[in-house]
Amino acid sequence: MGGTIRVEGTNLIFELHGVDQILAFQRFITVPLSHVVSVSTDKVPWIEPLLRAPGTHIPGIVKDGTYFDSKGTLFFEMHQ
Repeated sequence: MGGTIRVEGTNLIFELHGVDQILAFQRFITVPLSHVVSVSTDKVPWIEPLLRAPGTHIPGIVKDGTYFDSKGTLFFEMHQ
């Protein structure tokens, strides 16, 4: 489970591993560094996003994938 993060040129690349590739419906996330607001491995509150597409959400257990809320596009790879 989990993933690795690396910077290639002007992009941040997040590569998912194992079952998270299936749960998030993707293997890689590529984001221009200029669009990255924050990246953290800290435990964060388990917020409920407005819309999930695509991804897997089992409240309190797993949240993997792309989500949309009032902050914009978010990507979660969270396990309790």
